Amino acid sequence: MTDSFFIEFNIPKENINLNHQSSVITLGSCFSDEIGEKLSFAGFDVLVNPLGTLFHPMSIVHALSFALGQREKHLVKKSDVFLDYAFSGKLYAMSEQELSLKLGDIGDQLARKLSASTHLILTFGTSIGYELTSSFLVANCHQQPASNFHKVNSSIDAMYEALSTILDKLYQINSDLKVLVTVSPVRHLKDGIIENGRSKAKLLSLCEMLEGRGVNYFPAYEIFMDELRDYRFSKEDLTHPNEIAVDYIWKKFKNAYLDVSTLKLTSEVEAYHRSLNHRILYPESQGANVYKEKLIQTHENLINRMPNLRLKSLPL
Repeated sequence: MTDSFFIEFNIPKENINLNHQSSVITLGSCFSDEIGEKLSFAGFDVLVNPLGTLFHPMSIVHALSFALGQREKHLVKKSDVFLDYAFSGKLYAMSEQELSLKLGDIGDQLARKLSASTHLILTFGTSIGYELTSSFLVANCHQQPASNFHKVNSSIDAMYEALSTILDKLYQINSDLKVLVTVSPVRHLKDGIIENGRSKAKLLSLCEMLEGRGVNYFPAYEIFMDELRDYRFSKEDLTHPNEIAVDYIWKKFKNAYLDVSTLKLTSEVEAYHRSLNHRILYPESQGANVYKEKLIQTHENLINRMPNLRLKSLPL
């Protein structure tokens, strides 16, 4: 009989050289946002989902292709707002020209980052998507009539071929780029419990195939579904990991990919950023001034040790 109340598995240490001199991009589902925000809070140079949340691997491929120069438009007008079916509803404009310029600027930013980054983290959310009649798989339906789309469940081979092609193009412009993939633990219950399970199974097989190309895999899905096998680790919607779960998965991520010195510096930066968020009750008091001076000194000491750190500054 075991004394443990849950199955804990160790993630083998991977030599992917992730440290505070790294330049990171996270793309994909909302779990990419979570990991990206954790990296940012820890002082890493990271670009997080610049084209919005993308759930389907094909949407991630399209975003990467867009950055590399394939700038096809899939615009739709919703009332007086212009959007693009390929990207999040957060990216909008009040004219077609304005949206094209906005997306073009973001695409250029992502292209520059891809050519210089050390790490690309991709999170896959679902193999189920919706295609326009033109056979283009949309990232977001933007609340358009259901008759405009038809539901598809992409094959593993199709997703693998698309990802392999875009990875080859990325390696041509950045041969040192290290790619890490993971499957989002967030369940897409609108598709149904059974359908979601089959979708996640496809994504897990896809990641296994990509590992054959030298891509690394981080088991976020397995950690949430097996180690944290309890709804108390979910938000109220019972699908998204709550703060406790995200912190636990982040700890696993750090221990797998950061060396001892980077872990130590990460802890110091996180402590500094937590101190910045501390609410000072009496801003005009002597104690508050001492507290602020200590923060300024901590900021300077951290930057002197590692100039590449991305630190938030003390509010004036």
